[in-house]
Amino acid sequence: MIEPAITAFYTRHSEDSRLQIGLGPLEFERNKLLIGRYLQTNVLTVADVGGGTGHYAAWLCGLGHRVTLIDPVPQHIEQAKRKAKRNGNGFACLLGEARRLPLENASVDIVILHGPLYHLQERSDRLLALKEARRVLKPGGVMLGFAITHAASAVAALHSSMIHQPQIFSMCRSELLTGQHEPPDGMPGILPHAYFHRPRMLVDEVDEAGFTVTGLYALEGLAWMDGQFFQSWADPTKRTRLLELVGLTESDRELLCFSPHMMVSGYS
Repeated sequence: MIEPAITAFYTRHSEDSRLQIGLGPLEFERNKLLIGRYLQTNVLTVADVGGGTGHYAAWLCGLGHRVTLIDPVPQHIEQAKRKAKRNGNGFACLLGEARRLPLENASVDIVILHGPLYHLQERSDRLLALKEARRVLKPGGVMLGFAITHAASAVAALHSSMIHQPQIFSMCRSELLTGQHEPPDGMPGILPHAYFHRPRMLVDEVDEAGFTVTGLYALEGLAWMDGQFFQSWADPTKRTRLLELVGLTESDRELLCFSPHMMVSGYS
């Protein structure tokens, strides 16, 4: 379904615990906040594409929505099924990928694209994924797509002083110039080959796929650059301040590339 290197990466690394460590809690909190703005009070049908092990599907299910999780990694599907069972089988889990969604035309209210827009390196494949999302959406349905910014690695490498390692610098250089991400040899913990977007190029792709773009938002924003982020996140007062900072700057496109991830929204 997808590149073997991507399946191998997610088989070796625990996606199920990723949102609980490092910057994961910030990403999870902000993801829920941004997605939540598009959730109405009535019950919605949601396709969680690239939904991993089901963290967001379980959350959405808990809010009363009808959720189908779709992911191309067999291990993720097995883990998601166990999570769904603990939630009273409240959401469905299907093995599949974004370019060929196992869903009927005009059958869902919201499509969430968690990984396809960066795991698909070729623009033509990303457009296929976006057009598939539009196919399965009801008229006026919402697409929420998550992407990695083209400066993400460079900012992180500067923050950690890893930018001076030749292989890391070469990787960052490629991302900044072309958007193409290729991990250095011998560093298995880094995301396998991917595409990192410039904000305007992400908007262009969503527009070309036939959506009406309604928003572009920083996910982690500037908050992760706090030199004592983990101590600050553990302090309720400081955490509130960090989240307020992200909220104040989330739509500022001049600051967007300081955020590792961004979310684009569009109507079909």
